Parts: sequence; structure tokens; C-alpha cells
Amino acid sequence: MTRLLPLMLMLLLGGASAAWAGPDSDALTQFGLIGSWAADCSAAPSLANPFQTFVASNYGEPTRQLMAGNPLVDRIMPIHDVILVTGDRLRLSFEQNGVVVTIVLLKDGNRVRPIESTTGDGRTLVSGGIVQNTGAQTQWVVKCPG
Repeated sequence: MTRLLPLMLMLLLGGASAAWAGPDSDALTQFGLIGSWAADCSAAPSLANPFQTFVASNYGEPTRQLMAGNPLVDRIMPIHDVILVTGDRLRLSFEQNGVVVTIVLLKDGNRVRPIESTTGDGRTLVSGGIVQNTGAQTQWVVKCPG
């Protein structure tokens, strides 16, 4: 029996941690955001074609990895306050350059784009799918295979 106790504890603890993904990871998974996204999955990551990889976590906050082929831009950031607003809209927040950014993503099939984005200090970056400082529509990104 004493030999079985460590094995039973490992199974219990392992099962508990694997079963608990957390509400933020659950919402990302339900929305279908887990995986890599880019405007052109066949091209290399660049400033014009950044790759974003969303990873669920069994042990804490999920993450968003930004890869643009530039060490000044490339980073991994925890995601929090993820809410599935509707079947095709997801809200999430992350910290970037010391400021909390909140984004609402719109999903259409295997592609997504930001339609709203605000900062914790009150700035609106995207409204109605339009980037406020350029007047351009936000870009759709597609889910990359694999």
C-alpha cells in the first residue's frame, strides 16, 4: 500500500492540473484561437507579416507569442480577462510596453481580425475595424496549418 501511495498522489495531482485549464484558456479554445495565425502562413514572419501564436495553459495564464523576425518586437505575453462575447467575437487583454491593451476579435471561418482595441490609459486604437491613427481597415489573419 505504501508503494501505491506516491503513484496515486501523482495520478491525482497530474489529473487535477491537466483538467484545470482555467477560464481564459477555455475561452481561447472554445473560440478556436489556439494555434498560429498570420496574413500569409507560407511566408516568413516579418514586420509586414507577423505570426501570432496563442497557447492555452494548464498551469496559469495562456500566452500570445508575437514573431515578426525582429528582437525589438518579438515577445511572449500572458493573456488575461478572456471573454467569449458571442460565437464570433472574443475579448482579451494583455500588457504591451507597460500598458494593458484590450482587443475584441471578430472571427469569420478560419480568419480573425481586431474590430475594437483600447488601452488601459484610455486611448482607442481600433474602432469598428478601423485603425484610428491611419484610417485603414484592420487586416484579416488566417489560421496556419499544424
